[in-house]
Amino acid sequence: MKRGPSVEISIDSIRHNYDYARGLSNNRPVIAVVKADAYGHGAVKVATLLEELGVFCLGVAFVSEAIQLREAGITAPIMVFFDTPDIAEITRYALIPVISEVGSARTLSEMALRYNMQVSVHVKVDTGMGRLGFVSDIDEEKIKAIATLAGIKVTGFMSHFSEADLVDMNFANVQLERFVVLKARLINHYGGHYGGVLWHIANSAATMYLAPAHLDVIRPGLMLYGYDPIREDNPNLRPAMTVKCRVLDIRRLPAGRSVGYGRTFVTQRETLVGVIGVGYADGFFRALSNTGHVIVNGRLAPIIGRVCMDVSMADLTDVINSAVDGESTPQECILLGSQGNAALWANKLARAAGTIPYEILTSLGRTPDRTFT
Repeated sequence: MKRGPSVEISIDSIRHNYDYARGLSNNRPVIAVVKADAYGHGAVKVATLLEELGVFCLGVAFVSEAIQLREAGITAPIMVFFDTPDIAEITRYALIPVISEVGSARTLSEMALRYNMQVSVHVKVDTGMGRLGFVSDIDEEKIKAIATLAGIKVTGFMSHFSEADLVDMNFANVQLERFVVLKARLINHYGGHYGGVLWHIANSAATMYLAPAHLDVIRPGLMLYGYDPIREDNPNLRPAMTVKCRVLDIRRLPAGRSVGYGRTFVTQRETLVGVIGVGYADGFFRALSNTGHVIVNGRLAPIIGRVCMDVSMADLTDVINSAVDGESTPQECILLGSQGNAALWANKLARAAGTIPYEILTSLGRTPDRTFT
């Protein structure tokens, strides 16, 4: 028997979410974020779909992710957000580097001159994230210097909101203003170098709720996979990932018996305990101990006791007819998805685990047992 969960990805749901994002932005070009294996959804399959839909560009974190897509036959433009590919990688895999500091820009310029070529780059601007990029109100001269480097052609500028959910729009608007002010200054003062470049800052939340941030291109990630960073339930989006596992055993315990490591749960009644074949080694967070749920027979069943490395326990007393001697029969268990009137999506799991839906998706999506429908 295989271990861990199985993952089903709905291609139709991703298609729907992509079309919804484009509609919100008046059909602006899309840089679709497929880093981290498309948030656990399978980067090659997702990129193949997006390419069929005419995506403007794909966004990855590292060169290795871009190479994986190219070697799988993806031909759409690919932007690399975090590390700078060398000239051989740029040439062989047709990559668009994002430049975050002067040193890598100069190195790239030297390599481009050596190979008698010109490399298109996007420049990362730090408007308040404090992570990578040229600080918008300090590093203007450095940005200007990059545009004058031989062998480099600046074709875009990007920035990133520091509050991905944008529940409070105040600082997001500060960041957007810094970005737009820089754009105006560069175009007004330095002319031709910046006249035709693309400016982009709109993540999923801004695509949905901050229209002034759409600028030239939108850059959605989470919403492509069916989740709203602000609202827990958005009927306009369709979650694409369903995660299932098996119930390995169902055992009847009398009242007063402890369940799991540390005896953190004690039965208050005769209880049908389902042992499910997933644990924290499979991306099912230990923080869901005594707080999370799974779906069995179309109903929610609470996790009881501590989530273990390889298995977890759920109280199935209210979801299995205890009058029938069927508790020894393995049942399907849904960790993420819906069945009957019950639904468990990444937002809800994240709330129970004290984390964010991004982490839920990338953790549960790591399994090699992934099918596409």
